[in-house]
Amino acid sequence: MTTDSPMHAGGHDGQPFRSVRPVGPAGLALVLCVALIGVMGVSITLPILPKLAGVFRLDASGVALLITCFTLPSAFMTPIAGVLADRFGRKAVLLPGLVLFACGGVGCALSKSFGMLLACRAVQGLGAAPLGILYGTLVGDMYEESERPKMMGMIGATISLGTALYPGVGGLLGEMDWRWPFWVSLFALPVALLALRVPLERPHADMDWARYVRESKAIILRPAALGLFALTFLCFCILYGPTITYFPLLADLLYNASPSHIGGVFTLASLGTALIAMNLAWLGKKHSHRRLLLAATGCYLLAQGLMLALPGVAPSLWWLTLPIFLGGAAQGLTFPLLNARMTTLAPTRNRAIVMAMNGTVLRLSQSLSPLVFGIGWSVIGWRGPYAMGIGVSLLIGALVLYVYPTSSGKE
Repeated sequence: MTTDSPMHAGGHDGQPFRSVRPVGPAGLALVLCVALIGVMGVSITLPILPKLAGVFRLDASGVALLITCFTLPSAFMTPIAGVLADRFGRKAVLLPGLVLFACGGVGCALSKSFGMLLACRAVQGLGAAPLGILYGTLVGDMYEESERPKMMGMIGATISLGTALYPGVGGLLGEMDWRWPFWVSLFALPVALLALRVPLERPHADMDWARYVRESKAIILRPAALGLFALTFLCFCILYGPTITYFPLLADLLYNASPSHIGGVFTLASLGTALIAMNLAWLGKKHSHRRLLLAATGCYLLAQGLMLALPGVAPSLWWLTLPIFLGGAAQGLTFPLLNARMTTLAPTRNRAIVMAMNGTVLRLSQSLSPLVFGIGWSVIGWRGPYAMGIGVSLLIGALVLYVYPTSSGKE
C-alpha cells in the first residue's frame, strides 16, 4: 500500500486557502512551546507514580488510572477540537486548551483525595486535547511540504528535550512533595499570552459543512491514513505501556528507586530520542522512510528484549538506561516521520481534523496501553509488559512493510 499524494487546498469559491505564516521567531517559538506542553502532562509525573501509589495506597491498576484519566478525556475531546480549529480558527481552540491545562494542573496540586486528583487529571487532559494536534497542524499551516520533515524533526528534538527534562524536574520536585510537579503546568499561561500575539490560520466562516464532512471522511478512510493511524497506535502502546507506566513500578519494586533516581534514568534515556530527532533531516536524505521505520522496529525489539533480561540481573538501575535509550531512539524516528506524512494527506481546511483523528488514536493508545499491559503485570509479574512489548514490536514491523512497501528513493 502506498501513501497518497497530498490534496491541494481549495476554497469554497475555487480559490486556494492560504496559510498564515508567522513572521519572525514568535511563530516557531509558539509551535515548540505548544509541543513542550503537550508532553508535560504525563512526563513530569512519571517519577512520582510510586510515591502516589504509596500516598493513596494504590496497586498497579490504580497507578494506571493516573495515566488513563489524563489521556482518555483527551482522546474523546481531540476530534471535537480538530473540527473547531478548522471552523473557528486555531487560536479559538488553542487558548482555552492552554488555560484549562494550567487550571487542571493547579487542581491536581491542591487535591486532598485520590478521587479529586483523578477528576483534576481529567480536566487537565481535556485541556491537553488541542495541544497534541495543533503543533502538527500549525507546521502544516506555516511550512511548505518539503520543509515539514525538517520542522517535525525540530519539534521531535524539542519534545525529546521536554521528555528528558520533565522527569528530572518532576523527580527533584517530587522529592520535596508529590504536589510540586503539578505546579509546573502554570507554564501554559505565558504560552497563551504568546499565542495572542501570533497570527494563525483564520476562521472559515463560510465553511460548507457538507463538503467539509465529505472531504474529511474521504481523507480519513484512505488506506494511507488508516495505516498511519494503526502505526501511531502501536508505537504509543509500546511507549505508554511497558516504558512510561510500568518502568517506574519496576524500578521501585526491584531497586527501591527514589523519584529523582527514576527521573534521572528517563532524562538520560530521552537523549536517544533527541539525538535521532535532531539528525532526522540528514537521515531522511540518506535513507527512505521505510528503512528508517524498520530500523526503529529493530530498536523497539531490542529494547523490550533487554528489559526482559536485565532487571534482577543488573546490579544497578542505571543499567536499564540502555533499553530505555533504545526505545527513545525508536520514538525519535517514528513520531516525526508519521506526523510529517500525516500532514500531507489533507488541505489546510481539513488538516486539523485529520491531525485530530491521529491525536485521538494516539490518546486512545495512551489510555488503553497502561490497562492492557497491566494484564501482563498481573499474570506473570514485572516481565509481563515487556513480553507483550515484543509482540507489539513485531506488529509494528509488519505494518511498516505494509504501509511502506518499497524502500527505493528518498522521501
